[in-house]
Amino acid sequence: MVTEERIAIKQVNRPQKESVDTLVTWFCESLDLSDKDSLEPTMLKEIIDKSIKGNGVTSMELKVRLGTPRTTIIYHLNRMIYSGIVVRKGRKYYLRSTDMASTLEELQADMQREFMRMIEFAQKMDAMFESDIYGRKRARK
Repeated sequence: MVTEERIAIKQVNRPQKESVDTLVTWFCESLDLSDKDSLEPTMLKEIIDKSIKGNGVTSMELKVRLGTPRTTIIYHLNRMIYSGIVVRKGRKYYLRSTDMASTLEELQADMQREFMRMIEFAQKMDAMFESDIYGRKRARK
């Protein structure tokens, strides 16, 4: 079970032609899940399609659909889980939310919450650096 998430965002040029395939590939690249020729876009497209319909997809279904070893499918599913975009419920995998836009909104909220926590710790760290070893405040320049 994944206990932490890694949300990475890369700046990737938008696709010139907007289709389901190019947009899914763009999202995967932007979320640092794949390069242009990997399995993640096809897998994510299947997960999005099933999730929007209220169904999940099993690793075995993906194995059969893609003709790829199940261990490879599981590896890529775990990467998507680790990124926070996919969740596992029982034997099925779903988008984190009901659709892609809601999933990204939840990721954005996670990032904002984590940044607020980091700012809080940064302020504490700054206060520690401003004090010398005896707890006296240093003069600011």
